[in-house]
Amino acid sequence: MKPFTTLTVMVLVLIAALQFVRFFFAWPITIEGTAIPVWASAIAAVVAGVLATMLWKESFGWHVPPVFDRSMRKM
Repeated sequence: MKPFTTLTVMVLVLIAALQFVRFFFAWPITIEGTAIPVWASAIAAVVAGVLATMLWKESFGWHVPPVFDRSMRKM
């Protein structure tokens, strides 16, 4: 795995873990007087975790097969 890819995966995993901990312990966050709901951290944790997983798998050559492949079309 390339160094930048490894660093990016580690940062995304850290973000996902911190968002999950915030969701689990229901830590309040207020930005300029606006309270950020706790459920938003659950969504952020899932998104960051999925992105980290996809990037990690892609670095090893895993990919989703294309829906429309030119070789399968009749010309």
